[in-house]
Amino acid sequence: MTANRVWWFTAAFVFAAPIMSAAFREDGRLTGRAMALGSVFATSIAVIVAVAFGQGTS
Repeated sequence: MTANRVWWFTAAFVFAAPIMSAAFREDGRLTGRAMALGSVFATSIAVIVAVAFGQGTS
């Protein structure tokens, strides 16, 4: 993984994690389950963003 992809992954994860955790709230409360599910989905989103926008070695 190149440094550029690591940067894209980190930026996308930091942005997506709170949003996805909030999407999985239970009765308006942010629970541990919501945070775990949010982290899983945020990781998958961050990987897709890193692969799509990060430049690998040519």
